[in-house]
Order: sequence, then structure tokens, then C-alpha cells
Amino acid sequence: MKRVQRRALTFAFGVAAAAAAVAIAITQFTPKVHQVVPTPDLHALVAAGYVTVTDGVPSYDTLAINAALDQLPEDTTTDTTRPYDRAFFGQRWADVDRNGCDTRNQELAAWMSSITFKPRTNDCVVLHGTLDDPYTGRTITFTRGQGTSEAVQIDHLWPLAAAWQRGADNWSDEQRLEFANDPLNLTPVDGPTNQSKSYSGPEWFPPNQSYRCTYAARLVLVAATYRIELTKTDRSALHSALVNCG
Repeated sequence: MKRVQRRALTFAFGVAAAAAAVAIAITQFTPKVHQVVPTPDLHALVAAGYVTVTDGVPSYDTLAINAALDQLPEDTTTDTTRPYDRAFFGQRWADVDRNGCDTRNQELAAWMSSITFKPRTNDCVVLHGTLDDPYTGRTITFTRGQGTSEAVQIDHLWPLAAAWQRGADNWSDEQRLEFANDPLNLTPVDGPTNQSKSYSGPEWFPPNQSYRCTYAARLVLVAATYRIELTKTDRSALHSALVNCG
């Protein structure tokens, strides 16, 4: 009778061990799913005092934003053909904070919901996700892969070429690398819309009208942070965009 009990216990332990092994295997090889609310754009604006958020609705302090805008330096350079090369801003999507994850994947993870990560990448490489695209107002399903990753691109609000023409040519290599990877100036967006924007500065605004105030406020915040030199056209476009944002 005791032998039967021992066999039963041995079998039970064996089943439990097998189940545990399966569970470990599933944990190791099944991509983790994260739910993220995409509001990092508003966080920075609130911290700067440009925006307050009540019940999820932003209110813009246009006096503060315009005051910051008016304090920005003028672009008085007459040479508008300063040679630009992407290499001036360092490695594409570098790991500037040295946490083992590049900037592109960090931005995808910060902005998207229903995210799955590639196994064994320490929750870095995003495989799938859903983006509420601020530039178009559409919901985009992202799948990493050749021919599909381009559906979501990371936009530099101030394009690197535009910043180069507005004073970044005088920055240090370290500052340019920081700028190219700073979340303050980055947003995952619809790929074709980003392509249509190209190297445009404040003369271009997203087709989604409801995002234009946030976009204008973010342009001012980035420019104020990095002392970007504004042309008269830049300043006029931003003032005009902020008129109805109060």
C-alpha cells in the first residue's frame, strides 16, 4: 500500500514538474504584451507649463507658449545652402541612455498599446502594436518586418535637416546626437504622412486638425530647449497656429 502511495506521489510530482517546465517555456518564448496609454507628448508640455489637462482634455496656456516663442533667437544667416548630411547627427536610433534598447523601439513602446516584444530582447524590440496616430487621427496596426515596419515611422518634429539650417551646424557632435534621439522631438506616426512632411519645419502641420495645437506647442518647446534659431516665416507660422488654442 505504501509503494502505491509513493508511486502516486512520484507521479504527481512528475506531473507538477512537467507543468512547471511547460510554464517556463511558455514564459520564455511567448512575447509579452503591454498596454500603454499614448500621452508622452502631453507629459512634456505639462511639465513645461504650456498645458494643463483636466479629465483628459488639454488646455493651452498660449500666453506662456507665445512668450517662449518670442524669446527664441532669430535666424539671421543669409546662407541657406549649408551642406547637410544625416551623419552629422550621429548613429541612427542610438542607445543614448545605454539601457540596452535603441530609440526607435523605445518610442514605439512608449506610444503604442497592445504591444508584443520579441523574446529574449529584454522587452526592447517591438514586434506588434497599435498606434493611435496623432497626425492622421487613424488607428494603425504595426507589425515588425520587411515591408511592414514602414507603416509606422518615427518623426522628428523639427527635422534634422531643418535644425541644421537653424543653428545645429554650430552644435557639438554630442548635442546633435542627443537632439536626434530626444523623445521631446520624436513621435511615432503614419509612415506615408511622415514621408509627405519630409524636411519641412513649421510651414507644415499634421492633417489632423485636433492635433495642431499640441504640435505647435511641441515645436515651441523643442525650439526653446535647444535654442533653435527661427526664421520670420517660422515665427509667423507658429503664432498663427496658436491663435485658436487658448
